[in-house]
Formats: sequence, C-alpha cells, structure tokens
Amino acid sequence: MPEIRTPDQRLRVFVSSTMNELADARVAARRAIEQLHLTPVMFELGARPYPPRDLYLAYLNQSDVFVAIYGESYGTIEPGRDVSGLEDEFLAAGGKPQLVYVQLPAPDREPRLAEMLERVARNGVSYRTFAHPDELVALIGGDLALLLSERFNPAAETKEDAPKHDDLHRLTSTNRFIGRRHELETLRALATDPQTRLVTLVGPGGIGKTRLAVELVATVAPTFESIATVDLDQLSAPEQVPPAIAAALGVPETPGVSLGDAIAGSVDAHRILLLLDSFEHVIDVAPMVADLVARTSRLTVLVTSREPLHLSGENVFEVPPLGVPEWSDSTDDSQHSDAVQLFADRAAAAGVHLRLDAAQVRTISKICRRLDGLPLAIELAAPRTRMLELDDLMHRLDSSLDLLSPGARDLPSRQRTLHSTIAWSYDLLDEPDRVLFARLGVFAGSFRLEAAETICGAPVFDGLASLVDKALLRPDHSVHGEPRFAMLEIVRDFATGRLEDAGEARRLREQHAVYFRQLTLDIGAAVAGSPKVRPLVQECVADHDNLRAAVRWFIDEDDIDSAVRMGLAIWPVLFTQGLASDFEEAMARVVAGPALSDDNRANARLVLGMMAFLRANYDRAADVLPPAYDRFVERGDERAAATAVVALALMGVTADPGRSERQLLGAVDTFRRLDEPWWLMFALCALGSARVTMRHERDAIAPLEEGGRLAARLEDDVLASNGLIALGWAHLRLGDAAAAARELDQALDRAVTFGSRETIPRALDGLAAVAEETGDTDRAATLFGAALGVRGTLGSDVWSIDQPAHAEIADHLRSRLGDEPYGRLTARGASLALDDVLELAARP
Repeated sequence: MPEIRTPDQRLRVFVSSTMNELADARVAARRAIEQLHLTPVMFELGARPYPPRDLYLAYLNQSDVFVAIYGESYGTIEPGRDVSGLEDEFLAAGGKPQLVYVQLPAPDREPRLAEMLERVARNGVSYRTFAHPDELVALIGGDLALLLSERFNPAAETKEDAPKHDDLHRLTSTNRFIGRRHELETLRALATDPQTRLVTLVGPGGIGKTRLAVELVATVAPTFESIATVDLDQLSAPEQVPPAIAAALGVPETPGVSLGDAIAGSVDAHRILLLLDSFEHVIDVAPMVADLVARTSRLTVLVTSREPLHLSGENVFEVPPLGVPEWSDSTDDSQHSDAVQLFADRAAAAGVHLRLDAAQVRTISKICRRLDGLPLAIELAAPRTRMLELDDLMHRLDSSLDLLSPGARDLPSRQRTLHSTIAWSYDLLDEPDRVLFARLGVFAGSFRLEAAETICGAPVFDGLASLVDKALLRPDHSVHGEPRFAMLEIVRDFATGRLEDAGEARRLREQHAVYFRQLTLDIGAAVAGSPKVRPLVQECVADHDNLRAAVRWFIDEDDIDSAVRMGLAIWPVLFTQGLASDFEEAMARVVAGPALSDDNRANARLVLGMMAFLRANYDRAADVLPPAYDRFVERGDERAAATAVVALALMGVTADPGRSERQLLGAVDTFRRLDEPWWLMFALCALGSARVTMRHERDAIAPLEEGGRLAARLEDDVLASNGLIALGWAHLRLGDAAAAARELDQALDRAVTFGSRETIPRALDGLAAVAEETGDTDRAATLFGAALGVRGTLGSDVWSIDQPAHAEIADHLRSRLGDEPYGRLTARGASLALDDVLELAARP
C-alpha cells in the first residue's frame, strides 16, 4: 500500500469512534485537535460494515497519536473476524500514544464494549470519562498539550537529560476532572504569569490539591518548554528532595559541582514548570525552593502542601471544598453543582446510574453538605450506592463517617480512608498543637476565640494560628467584628476521636455545655431588657450547633433544669432560619421524661409548644400548651401564661374568631402592663394578623403599625417582616394593591436579608395575591408555586392564620388558568432558585 500523507507535515491524530453515535463528540475532538494546530485523521470506516481494513490501518500507521472515543456501541464485526473495526483499531494502535475517552452515563452500553473497556484497563491503558462535548474539548486539548510537551518536543528529544514525567502520570487519575473552573482560571493566570515564580496550593487532606494541580499542569503545558514533577510522598527523608528534583529535571550529578548549582545552571535558560506534590512532610527544605527560584529566571514552581512554605514571593492559593447546593438553589442549579456532579460521576463509575430527579438531587445535596464538599469524602461515599439507597446512605453518614473506607486500591495509603488522610496531617503536628486540636473537637460548628480560651484553656491564639496554617482549622465569618474559627465536620470527627483517646472528652464537654448555658441565659436576659434583637439573632445563628449540643448534653446527663432554662431563654430568638426544630425535639425528650417537676414540665411544654407552633406543627402545640397554661395560671406567672395564650389564640382564630380576638387583646394588655417590649410586639403582631384572617382589615392596621414601630426600635427583623405581610394583606383587601405590594416587597427583602426562611413563603403568597388581583395570573401562579417550593424545601406547612387566604389564592388561580396551566406554572415556580424568585417578585 503506498504511503498516505496529509498536505502538511504536522503531527497527525487518529480519531477512532463508531459512526452511529457520538457525532457531537467527534466534532469536539476535531476542534480540540485543530486548536493545537495538529491534523485530525477522522477515519471512521473501521466502524462500518465490511470496512477496507488495509486502508484504515494505513492511515492509522502513519498517524502519530491515537484518540479513541467510546460510548455505548461496540461497532460491527465483519464476517470472518472476531472483533469489530473499533477494537481492531485500538489493538493496531498499541505502539502509539493512546488517549481514550469514555462517555458517561451510558446505561445501554453493549456488553462487548464493556468487556473491551475492562481489557483496556487491565492492559494498563487508563481512560478518562466525559459527559458533554465541551468537556471533551478541554480533556483532549489538555492531554494532547501535555503529551506534546513530553513526547514531541524537538528540543527535548535532542537532550539525553530531558525531564521525566513518570510522577505526573502516577498522580493523574483515570476518573474525569469535574468542576473547579474558577479555581483553574485563577491558577492558570498565576502559573503563566512570568512574574509569578512560586505558587502553593494549600488545603486539608482530601480537598483535591493534587488533582487540581495535575489538571492545571495539563492546561498550561503549551506555555512551557518542559514539565517536571516530583511526588514527595515517595520520599522518606528531607535530604532526598534535592536529588529527586534533579532527577525530575534531568540534571545529572557532576563531581565538584553542588547539586543546587547544577540544577540552576541546567534549567536557567528554559521555561520549565516544576510540580512538587505533598510538600508538607518535607517542609524544612522549603528554603531550597526559594534558592532555586532566586537562582533561575524562567523556572516556575507549583507546590501542593497542607501548609504554606512561608517563602518570599510565594503565592498561596487556598483550595476550597467543592461548591455544594444551598437550600435556596433550584433543582437544576443543584444538579449542576460541582459536588453533586462529582457524586453522580463516581457513582456511575461504580455502575450506579442515578436518575438525578428532584428527590435524588435533594438527598445527594444533603450528603455533599454532610461531607463538607470534600472531594475525597464524596469519592469514597458515591460507590456505596451499589449497596445502599441514597436515603439510607444519608442516614448512615449522619451517625458515622466510618462508612467511607476503604477507597480505591491504587490510591496512596494516606488517601484510602478519611481517617488516614487526616491522620497524616495530625501526625505532623507538635504535641501542644495536637492537644489543642483534640480539645477543639468539642465544638459543634464554629466558635469564637474567647470560647476556645475558656473551654480549652488559655492561651490558645498561637495554637489556633498554627492549626489554621496547617489547614486543620479555618477562619469563619466574624460576628460583630469578632473572629470565629471552624473545622470541617470530617476533621472535627477525627479530633473528637483524639479527645476520647486522651480521656478528656467528658470534662471538655461539660465545660462546653456550662459555657453555652451561660451564653444562652445572657441572651435571654437581654431579650427581657428591651434589647436590640438583631445582634442576638446573629449570635444565636453563629452558635446554633453549640447551643444544640449543650442542651443535648444536659438532657443526657439528666440536668433537666439546665436544659429547660436554656430553652426558655432562647426560644424568642429562634424564630429564624429554621432553628426551632432542634429545640423542639430536645424539649419533646424532656416532656416525655419521668423525672420532672410540675414547674419544669410546664416550662418545657411552653418551649416545645412555641417551637411547634412556629413550625406549624399544630397538633403538638395544641397538645402541650393548654396544660402549660393551666400551670402558669396556678403559679401566677402572667408572662408565661400570656405567651401560651398568643399561640393558642392564633391556632383557634378560624374556629372561634371572637374568642381568639379577646384572648389576644388580653395578652396585649398583660404585656403592656408588665412593660415587656418584646412580648408586647409579639402580641400586637399576632392580634393584627388574626384580624386580617378574620377580615377585620381596618381594625388590624393600628396594632400592626404599633408592633412595626416596636420591631424597628428593637431591631427584630423577623417579627417586622411578618407584621409587614399582615399589613400587605390588609391593604390588598382594602383595595390598595400598590401599598400592599410595597409592604410585601419590604417583608420579602427583610426575610431574605436576615435569613427568616419560614417568612419567605408567606411573603410570596401575598405577592402572588397582588399579582392575581392586578391581572397578572401567570406571574401570580409562578410566585405561588415558588412559595410551595420553599415550604417543600424547609419541610414546613402553611400557618394556620394563612390557610384561608392560601386556599383562596389556589382556587382563584386554578379557576382562572385551568388545571394544566396552573400545574405547569406552579411547578415552574417551585423549581426556581431563590435568586430567580426574587427577580420575579421584584418585577412590576
């Protein structure tokens, strides 16, 4: 057969795939190849029936690189042959660089192709997976660029000492790289900037530093003349680092010349990228890196480490966890988040192809949040879907992370389990830092400096700084200008284990509970003393997990009095961000317990009833509040009795509106006489809201406006927003839709800004009613659906005082639109992300 040549002599890339699928993938492959100014050989006859085998083999033999793209089809087998043309091409390309890409998901993959892929893997040819053609462009482009720098660099071919890349291949995963687009763009700009010579990727074990670094190397490879990689994890002593770097750079030892001089002299004239992976356990040789950078002019060093090198000119990049969906994200946004995509991809690699419907996405999102978006944790969890349903996996992870072991056998031992990954970092700490690290495991969630000093023993500042430096602790959002710190949940579980091993767990947990009991009582006293409620809410939100842990400690230790005192003090500021549920369940345990005085049982019932009422759990509230009220009357506790009355009156307003109004007027009078500003504000808002439900709109405005003035003075954004919702309904019913829209817009803005999740759907219901009243029924139905979606996400129901209006809106919209359009528009609203809902709500 005569030699076949393309018009130019550029490197030729043979692309193998079947013709009956993957058309978009072939277009993507051609684009990626041509972008590198290479010649694609798109010869697919081998996959057709009765192919001219000698022809496609001739094209293949005269190509330089083999690229295979596989989906579900094995291709056609010619009579008299044992394999399809697709596999024949792969076998014939055995002596060439082979880049293999496999599309996932592929639920209908033919068995022969699945068997072929198993043989490919057994023969040592790794393959990467892709989901979309755009992703394939990036994969092929990066892999070809890296391959060119290794195999087809003319300058490198003439040098006997060209750098080796075995370590880079060893570090490269066979799984596809997912997400991290922003991080890659930021790092690409740093790594390719000639003024940037040293970039260090830092983060805790399992965060994905190595994977990100390898992907970055593949992305920027065309910018450099050569790539060199050193896996420092393979070294047992710091003195082995310089020879390893020299070997990676292809620098031989020369008698009479120091290794540093030899390396600097060899690489100075070349644009080289040097990747040093896992630097944390040889951190003492960091000055050598600084010296190497200082003595060369074109060398760029990329480092991965669990702590910075602390060198001049070092650019530290903290690798964050993968983005995880928030409760306010739409199903579509959640499905395309990096964490959910990684989970689904690794589950598919294990043979489990998830539907990724709304229910599955919600559960996967919860799993990813439980795992802090940590890539290694997600990669260890996803294959468990072969044995466990998603809900079962979620529940098991809630109780223990031991499920996440072991990982793939080809991972380094320190990465095969979460425990070993964190233990690697822990073993590098000095003894004082180990002690502090274990003690900090007592905190549930973030904590402030003063709490750490009180509970763990002062001074702790230097230790906290050290643990932050080593990525075992991270700075968290400050509250009132005071810095806070937090551990990833997975790291905290490890620290708790070390605390148990040290025999200090009980003592530290008791000190933790006592500290947060006092904090809770201080907040309760502030509420009673005409406070500014906003900062108290912010503090409760920041320490919510710690408050919950303290209450549970007291209940477990049978210190019921402390648990009830905390509940009484804190419930008024828990009317936000869905925080009531944990205290509701804690107080349910207390009420169900046998060893309880009459007064404590009444107090616990009040807290339980108010928490249940705020979460629309009316059966529970109606069960526990009446006996609590009776006991308060017996002991002469007017404030507690009036508090119970407010909830009972609101729950009964539709059944007996006259009685409910009298009860609420009595509560207002009681709180006014007792000079209790917060409780008076609470009762006034309740009275106005009840009158709106009773269709006494004109009578509702005065108490709502007085309650609104008190809410502004006390900076209670939650009650302010709920009062504005009732005012909006009153204005709408009185014929002023513009005033109603203004009040409801303000209510929604406050609810979102200050995190009152339960208030958001109430405001959306009102805005849907305004839109319906002004004739914009499509928008009204979409807003109404958005309210349904938020309630579904929160697991909450329609409040009792809202139920008549809620049912009325639904009936009106269904009647005006018809069942099918109504269902379609409300479903669309329920699927929207919160940002999209707010944009829709703001539209005039």
